[in-house]
Amino acid sequence: MKLKESLVCTKCRGTHFTIKREATYLYSYNLENKNSEALPFLFDNRELVQSHEYLQCEQCGAKFPCSLDERNSTLNFTIEQKAIRADHVTNPEFLG
Repeated sequence: MKLKESLVCTKCRGTHFTIKREATYLYSYNLENKNSEALPFLFDNRELVQSHEYLQCEQCGAKFPCSLDERNSTLNFTIEQKAIRADHVTNPEFLG
Protein backbone atom coordinates (compact mmCIF):
# COMPACT_ATOMS: atom_id res chain seq x y z
CA MET A 1 0.00 0.00 0.00
CA LYS A 2 1.18 3.50 -0.79
CA LEU A 3 0.89 6.50 1.52
CA LYS A 4 0.23 10.07 0.37
CA GLU A 5 2.17 11.45 3.35
CA SER A 6 4.56 9.92 5.87
CA LEU A 7 3.53 9.23 9.46
CA VAL A 8 5.58 9.86 12.61
CA CYS A 9 4.85 8.16 15.94
CA THR A 10 4.27 10.68 18.74
CA LYS A 11 5.51 8.24 21.37
CA CYS A 12 8.97 7.44 19.94
CA ARG A 13 9.23 9.49 16.69
CA GLY A 14 9.43 6.23 14.71
CA THR A 15 8.45 6.24 11.04
CA HIS A 16 7.84 2.53 10.39
CA PHE A 17 4.26 1.34 10.85
CA THR A 18 2.31 -1.83 10.18
CA ILE A 19 -1.41 -1.77 9.37
CA LYS A 20 -3.18 -4.54 11.25
CA ARG A 21 -6.72 -5.79 10.88
CA GLU A 22 -8.36 -8.09 13.40
CA ALA A 23 -11.49 -9.64 11.94
CA THR A 24 -14.07 -12.22 12.92
CA TYR A 25 -15.89 -14.10 10.18
CA LEU A 26 -18.90 -16.41 10.28
CA TYR A 27 -18.53 -19.34 7.86
CA SER A 28 -21.54 -21.30 6.59
CA TYR A 29 -21.38 -24.79 5.12
CA ASN A 30 -24.24 -26.46 3.25
CA LEU A 31 -24.05 -30.13 4.18
CA GLU A 32 -25.52 -32.96 2.15
CA ASN A 33 -26.19 -36.48 3.39
CA LYS A 34 -23.71 -37.99 0.91
CA ASN A 35 -20.85 -35.70 1.93
CA SER A 36 -21.13 -34.43 5.49
CA GLU A 37 -17.48 -33.37 5.86
CA ALA A 38 -16.99 -29.62 6.42
CA LEU A 39 -13.62 -28.54 5.10
CA PRO A 40 -12.45 -25.05 6.15
CA PHE A 41 -11.52 -24.03 2.61
CA LEU A 42 -14.80 -25.22 1.03
CA PHE A 43 -17.29 -22.88 2.70
CA ASP A 44 -20.51 -21.75 0.99
CA ASN A 45 -20.74 -18.32 2.57
CA ARG A 46 -18.44 -16.06 4.60
CA GLU A 47 -19.87 -13.10 6.53
CA LEU A 48 -17.77 -10.43 8.25
CA VAL A 49 -19.04 -10.18 11.83
CA GLN A 50 -16.67 -7.53 13.19
CA SER A 51 -13.44 -5.82 12.22
CA HIS A 52 -10.89 -3.60 13.96
CA GLU A 53 -8.08 -1.85 12.06
CA TYR A 54 -5.13 0.03 13.52
CA LEU A 55 -1.65 1.30 12.78
CA GLN A 56 1.09 -0.11 14.99
CA CYS A 57 4.48 1.54 15.36
CA GLU A 58 7.14 -1.10 14.69
CA GLN A 59 9.61 0.59 17.05
CA CYS A 60 7.59 1.09 20.26
CA GLY A 61 4.35 -0.85 19.59
CA ALA A 62 2.01 2.16 20.00
CA LYS A 63 -1.39 1.60 18.35
CA PHE A 64 -3.47 4.20 16.51
CA PRO A 65 -6.97 3.44 15.15
CA CYS A 66 -7.51 3.73 11.40
CA SER A 67 -10.08 2.78 8.81
CA LEU A 68 -9.14 0.93 5.63
CA ASP A 69 -10.85 1.74 2.35
CA GLU A 70 -10.61 -1.52 0.43
CA ARG A 71 -11.63 0.16 -2.84
CA ASN A 72 -8.52 2.37 -2.94
CA SER A 73 -4.94 1.08 -2.80
CA THR A 74 -3.53 4.53 -1.91
CA LEU A 75 -4.06 5.42 1.75
CA ASN A 76 -4.64 8.94 3.02
CA PHE A 77 -4.03 9.17 6.77
CA THR A 78 -4.95 12.86 7.24
CA ILE A 79 -7.37 12.10 10.09
CA GLU A 80 -4.92 9.68 11.73
CA GLN A 81 -2.10 12.24 11.47
CA LYS A 82 -4.28 14.85 13.19
CA ALA A 83 -5.30 12.33 15.87
CA ILE A 84 -1.69 11.31 16.51
CA ARG A 85 -0.58 14.95 16.80
CA ALA A 86 -3.60 15.73 19.03
CA ASP A 87 -2.07 13.61 21.80
CA HIS A 88 0.24 16.51 22.67
CA VAL A 89 -2.13 19.47 22.11
CA THR A 90 -4.25 21.08 24.82
CA ASN A 91 -7.06 22.08 22.42
CA PRO A 92 -6.82 19.79 19.36
CA GLU A 93 -8.37 20.94 16.09
CA PHE A 94 -10.40 18.30 14.28
CA LEU A 95 -11.78 18.89 10.82
CA GLY A 96 -14.63 16.96 9.29
